[in-house]
Amino acid sequence: MAVPTPHAAANSVDAGIRVITEPSVYVLGRQTVDDAELDRFLADHGVSWESDSEVAGEVLTETAGRVCYMSFAKPRPGGNAAYLTHIKEVGHGSVLEHAVWNLLLTGVSRSLTHELVRHRAGFGFCLTGDTLVYSDHNCNGRREGVKKRPIAKLFEMTKTPHGRSRIKLLRLRCLDEATNTFTTGRVAAVAHSGRKPVFRVELEDGKAISCSADHRFLTRDGWLPLREIVNGLEVTASGLAVHGTLDRPLATNGIAAYKDRDWLRTQYVELRLEQADIAKLAGVSAHTIRAWVRKHKLQKPVGSWTVGRQPWNKGRRYRAGWKHTPETRKRLSTLKVGERNPQWKGGITPYRIVVRRGVSDLVPAVLEKFDYTCQLCRKRGGALEMHHVLPIWVRPDLALVESNLVPLCEPCHLKVNTRELDYADQFHAEPQAVAGVNRATLKRGAGKLLVPRFKRIVAVTFVGEQDTYDIEMEGANHNFVANGIVTHNSQLSQRYVDESVAEYVEPDIIANDPELHAIWLDTVKQSHAAYVKLAEALNAKLADPAAATAAMLPPDSDRTTRRKTARQAARSVLPNATETKIFVTGNARALRHFIEMRGSAFAEPEIRKLATAVLDVLVKDAPNLFSDYQKVPLPDGTYEVTTQYKKV
Repeated sequence: MAVPTPHAAANSVDAGIRVITEPSVYVLGRQTVDDAELDRFLADHGVSWESDSEVAGEVLTETAGRVCYMSFAKPRPGGNAAYLTHIKEVGHGSVLEHAVWNLLLTGVSRSLTHELVRHRAGFGFCLTGDTLVYSDHNCNGRREGVKKRPIAKLFEMTKTPHGRSRIKLLRLRCLDEATNTFTTGRVAAVAHSGRKPVFRVELEDGKAISCSADHRFLTRDGWLPLREIVNGLEVTASGLAVHGTLDRPLATNGIAAYKDRDWLRTQYVELRLEQADIAKLAGVSAHTIRAWVRKHKLQKPVGSWTVGRQPWNKGRRYRAGWKHTPETRKRLSTLKVGERNPQWKGGITPYRIVVRRGVSDLVPAVLEKFDYTCQLCRKRGGALEMHHVLPIWVRPDLALVESNLVPLCEPCHLKVNTRELDYADQFHAEPQAVAGVNRATLKRGAGKLLVPRFKRIVAVTFVGEQDTYDIEMEGANHNFVANGIVTHNSQLSQRYVDESVAEYVEPDIIANDPELHAIWLDTVKQSHAAYVKLAEALNAKLADPAAATAAMLPPDSDRTTRRKTARQAARSVLPNATETKIFVTGNARALRHFIEMRGSAFAEPEIRKLATAVLDVLVKDAPNLFSDYQKVPLPDGTYEVTTQYKKV
């Protein structure tokens, strides 16, 4: 197993266990200023101005503030430092949102990251305001459609009591990674992340989304930031996005599970489920599963279904009969007419057959009327089928009415089936024909179970700086569907991470008491040992095809898949003190808010340490924006952070 690089503030106390006492903060990204464009703007407006700061975030903040009042011609004395001090004095905090930093936080516990994510404001979760978020509506367990809302509109809803109450009712579509199927989740919070450089990502199926370079998406290799997905991402001085090869497709919005060949193959071929059982999983009929098995060419070889089964007539002997004369055969057939026939079902022909009798007589007239042309794709000729514009289950009285029939090719007919009323207007149905039909109560044929599809990226372009937002989801599924693409928060997942050599964050109140430290360390050792044993045992167990099948894995799963599954299950015994890493992006206003709230004497000590560490880094990076803070020592050895310019 791979051994991680030891943390700078970690002390080894046992094999595979390191205790961390201090967090670390790395600044991985800063903004830049396009001086040529700024000079062009000033020249176009007949003014000249130059900031005395060399920090891009400070220059952009001052520029944003001066644009509000076009105060370039007569700047007040004192330069950038005096200007930003005045901004903080008057509380003009919105201009601070234009300065953005990308921070990597390490040496923090899972407890801290959950606290940080729950109460974040403007941290690095970055989608533009026009991004559409999908919410599923259900009625008595039946999916009744999807509503799409701009993420900026959801943020506006958080500003009023009524809006917040409505957000609690939303059920956003998200991916359950345990089952690889889509479900719904509740919204915990909606955050405004400030203005950031964003890129437009376009997929082969036409979907597109605008986000920052560090926003994470689901690939076949797991959750990865956009920068890594496209193998490097930079912006030239002229505003062009430069990236590597586009060889990692992204997970996109769900397709009905039974229509996905991989899902159906897993259920039917690998797990050898009966078609009726698969139909129950997918929420469709067994006939639908049978049709899609044939469409995906997954039919099993003739006779393969009997492997391992005992034929009912095994061991029986038969004697060949004699040949009957035509007269004898005719006489015998009369003995099996009506009720005397073993296939007799009471003399009642199924309604679906009776109601369609006579349609074949109308086919020639309908084909000639529409010039042998499919009325959806407009392709002429070929095998055309008769489609009832208003389905029989809505208007049985129109089953044999020529004006209610149109010719469709087989692919278009499959596309329209179960969505007849959605296409009725397109086929010029009379409005009064559907009057009084309650569509919400009609039986829907579409399956409920959805699985993701992976689509290749075809283009990535830089679209400048825009306001960005993100949504925090409740529960285990920290992702949601946006613009038809599965997106995620930027926190390190321990789902597949090897923790055989792990680091743990010990609270100071425990570390400073030898007796409590001994109890804590013993607990950590036991949990860590349990994790290692479980991971090794599970990995060995999953090598058995039968065990892999029971764990919903293909019998021929590779070593990597089995190892990831073992770690995923074993991590359940790890404590909240387990060290993790989180990548966040915050604007100056949001970072100030974090420093004030989490640097308070009333904050939890671990997160107070982190707030102080973040401040130390930012004061060096942008003193004009952060040097108004003072660190006051506290009895526990940490610092309280204070400032006279609160809540800017």
